[in-house]
Amino acid sequence: MPRNLDPKHGRWILPLIIVAMVVLTITFVNSLEPAEQEAGTTTTLPPPSTTTSTTLPTDVAAFLVTLDVYETQVAAFQADVAAVNGDWEDSLITFDEARGSFEEVRAAIATWEDQVAEAADVPSALAEAHVALVLEVEKLAPAVADIVAGLEAPDDGTLRQQAVAAFDDQVLLVVDAIDALRDQAETTGTTAGPGGETTTSSPGEEPTTSLTTTTTSTTVPEG
Repeated sequence: MPRNLDPKHGRWILPLIIVAMVVLTITFVNSLEPAEQEAGTTTTLPPPSTTTSTTLPTDVAAFLVTLDVYETQVAAFQADVAAVNGDWEDSLITFDEARGSFEEVRAAIATWEDQVAEAADVPSALAEAHVALVLEVEKLAPAVADIVAGLEAPDDGTLRQQAVAAFDDQVLLVVDAIDALRDQAETTGTTAGPGGETTTSSPGEEPTTSLTTTTTSTTVPEG
């Protein structure tokens, strides 16, 4: 029986194992699906600001100050009427003093009425609304005259109290007319948009400004 020239039977086992491992590794890798590409992160930038600013013409801005003075003045007249009426009801003044004080307020309102009607600083774009204010102001002095008539009436004071309430209502109408003028004035001017475009508008007209809003998407790869 021939002698085994290679008594180390295990010397081939390790290479076979290595070969088998390589084959299995190749087979396993090939069986895998292609790896999905890592998705980037998309950042959507917000659209540019659409804030606009309006620059009022000089004459309109000046007239807004005049409207503030009008509102302060009519509030002062209302306070004067309330003070005289309160003093009369509390018997702090005589009948003649009450009537004389009411007449003073009426005369002051009549003078102020002329000032409002003849105002020289009314912008042409607000002329119509200013006329509406003048028409309401003209009703204040007659309303005070009604208070005087109520004071002189031989009743329990009901007519006077009703006349005072009517005067207060007329003051509110004057304030409403002032507010309407103010709102109309504030819509008159040059509007500057976020992109620098300008639009000139007048009361009663809608501004026509073309704005372009874009949205930018930026893909930022994850580190």
